[in-house]
Amino acid sequence: MATAAASDTSVLNNTTAAPPVTNPHELALQSLCKQILKSRLFRGFYEERRYVETVQGYRDIVCLHKSEKELNKLLKDICGKLQMFYSQQNPDMWVGVTCGPLPGSKPTVGAIDTFIWAEIEDLAFGQYWFSIKSLRFRSNEVVVKLKVVRSVDAEEMAEKYTKTSTVSTETAQADSTTTGTNTTAAATEAEKQVNLQDFADLFRQWHASFKQTIYDFMANDISKENIKGVLKFLGLVVVSLCSGALMAVKFLGIFALRFMFEFSRLTHVLTPIILKIIEVFNKIVGGFYLLLAMIWKDAVVNRNQPKSAMPSLEYNRPMYKSIEYDVRQRRSTGADQQ
Repeated sequence: MATAAASDTSVLNNTTAAPPVTNPHELALQSLCKQILKSRLFRGFYEERRYVETVQGYRDIVCLHKSEKELNKLLKDICGKLQMFYSQQNPDMWVGVTCGPLPGSKPTVGAIDTFIWAEIEDLAFGQYWFSIKSLRFRSNEVVVKLKVVRSVDAEEMAEKYTKTSTVSTETAQADSTTTGTNTTAAATEAEKQVNLQDFADLFRQWHASFKQTIYDFMANDISKENIKGVLKFLGLVVVSLCSGALMAVKFLGIFALRFMFEFSRLTHVLTPIILKIIEVFNKIVGGFYLLLAMIWKDAVVNRNQPKSAMPSLEYNRPMYKSIEYDVRQRRSTGADQQ
């Protein structure tokens, strides 16, 4: 298992170690190429990355600046000698230096059609100063090891500023005999031309960077395995969403049934209590209204009754009738009965 994992890692990283060289001619050629190219400083453009079928991996393409004519001749010479030597010793050997235009890509402005296929990590597209560390000879590949020194953006701005100042100075000297208005107009026109050129270069760089990003995405990420993985992931997402929706509906139904059952029990228990409370309130309110009616009745009766200064005798007479007994009649009645 460890051997398989190590082999897979080496294939993915394309770092297959070269077998030990026993041929003295090959050793001499490799040593000579390393000594010639080591610590070479040059200016180049890093604007593309491609897949190399021979090595089954991606390589970063760096093209030389037009000022690197000496290094261009040197690379062509070394590339020709290596190809001539390995065409007999190892026909599958691929040299990471090509000369001539690349198919499917537009030529870069200010660059030579000599390209170095290297391995560069975490570097944005643009123009840089590079240093050749050494040559690495693998079992099926010759790789030029590059080191990024610094970007050329600051230097380009300095050159543009120098050109702008030179143009404005020459314009001022040429138009010194004319009026001040003509001089100012000429200088303003020159500045406008330079600014437009700067904007054009900036948009061109943005377009190239955007195009390269899209190309890298299509080349690196759009593959059959990635599409299968995306489809599997989408299928799993759809299945999980459907199952989650079904479980949510199930739990909501169970909750609704239990809630209705418990609410019905609560209503059954609270109904007598609520009715008694309503009855108590009804009695309280009815008694209050009855008390008000009695008070109102007494007030109305007292208002309608006539008032006199001296109360009459009849008013003070007791309200009961006296019963008189006839003693003689009672006695005769008793004698008759005897």
